[in-house]
Amino acid sequence: MYKKMLVSLCAVLAFTAAGAVTGSNEGVQTASAASVQSGGSAYDAINEKAGSSLVVAGDIPFEYPGSAGVTLRGSVRLPDAYKAGQTYPVAILSHGVLGDRNQQGMFTQLTDALQKKGFVTVRFDFNGYGESGGTLLNNSIKSEKEDLDAIINYVKTLNYVDQSRINLVGYSMGGAATSLAAGERAGEIRSVALWSAAAILVDDAERGSLLGAQVDVNNIPNEIPIFGGAYTFGKKWFEDAIGLDIYGISKAYEGDVLIVHGTKDVVVPMSYSEKYKEVYGKGAKLVRIKGGEHVYSGEPLDTAVKRTVNFLYKENKRKK
Repeated sequence: MYKKMLVSLCAVLAFTAAGAVTGSNEGVQTASAASVQSGGSAYDAINEKAGSSLVVAGDIPFEYPGSAGVTLRGSVRLPDAYKAGQTYPVAILSHGVLGDRNQQGMFTQLTDALQKKGFVTVRFDFNGYGESGGTLLNNSIKSEKEDLDAIINYVKTLNYVDQSRINLVGYSMGGAATSLAAGERAGEIRSVALWSAAAILVDDAERGSLLGAQVDVNNIPNEIPIFGGAYTFGKKWFEDAIGLDIYGISKAYEGDVLIVHGTKDVVVPMSYSEKYKEVYGKGAKLVRIKGGEHVYSGEPLDTAVKRTVNFLYKENKRKK
C-alpha cells in the first residue's frame, strides 16, 4: 500500500506545475514583437510585459489564435547575437500536462542555453493552461497538436526566423503533440527533440484512465475531475486519444530526432521512448538520462539541456 501511495504522489508531483492552471486571462498585456520585426532593438518590447506572471527577463510576449479560436499566449526570446535584418533558427517548446510555457523552470533553462547558441525560442501555453484562453474541458492531444500547428504558423510570420530551420521540442504530453505535428508537417520541420514524450496517454485513455481517474470508456462523462477535483477535464480527452495511431502518424517525419528519457521516470515508462526510437529508425537517437525522473531537475536537467542544445546546434549549423 505504501509503495502504491508513493508512486501516486510521484505522479501528482510530476504532472503539477509551479504555475497555476487558469481559464482565459484577458488582462495580460502582450506584444507581438513588431518592434523587433521593424528593425528595433532586440528587447524594445519588454517593457510591455507588465502583469504577465509567466514572462521572464528577456522575453517578448505574444498572442495568437489557437485551436477553436482560443487565444494562445506565449513568449519569444531572441538570441544574444541578434541583429536586425538577419534570420535565425527557431525552437518551439511545448509543455506537459498541467504545465505552462516555463515548465517548472525546465524550459526557461533550455531557453537561456539556446539564446546563447543563436536560437530564437518560442514558448507558449496550450489551450486551457497558463495565460492562454480556453478551458481544460476542451483540452486533448488533438487540441494540443492544433495549438502547436497554430504556433508554427505564427513563427512563419516572424521575419527574423529562418523558415528552413524550424525545430520542435516537446515534453511529456507536449512531446506527444510534437511528434504528431512533426509527422503531419514533416517537410516544414528541421529537427525534433522529445523529452519523455507521453505516448502512454493513448493506452491510458483506452483503459479509461486519466491521471488516476477512472471512467467507463463506453459511457464517458462530460466532466472528469482529477486529484480530488483540483482540475477537471472533459470527455474530449478520451474521444481524441482512443484509437489514435500516434506512432503511425509520427513516423511520417523522416528528419533527425533526439529522444530524451529519465531512467527513473515512473510516469511514462522508458518503453514508450524506445518505441519512438524504433519507428523513427536510424535518424533517431535515444539518450537515457541516468537518475532522471519525469520532471527533470539538477544534474539530469543539466544533461537533458546540454544534449538538446548540442543536437539542435549541430542540426541547424549544417546545410540541408
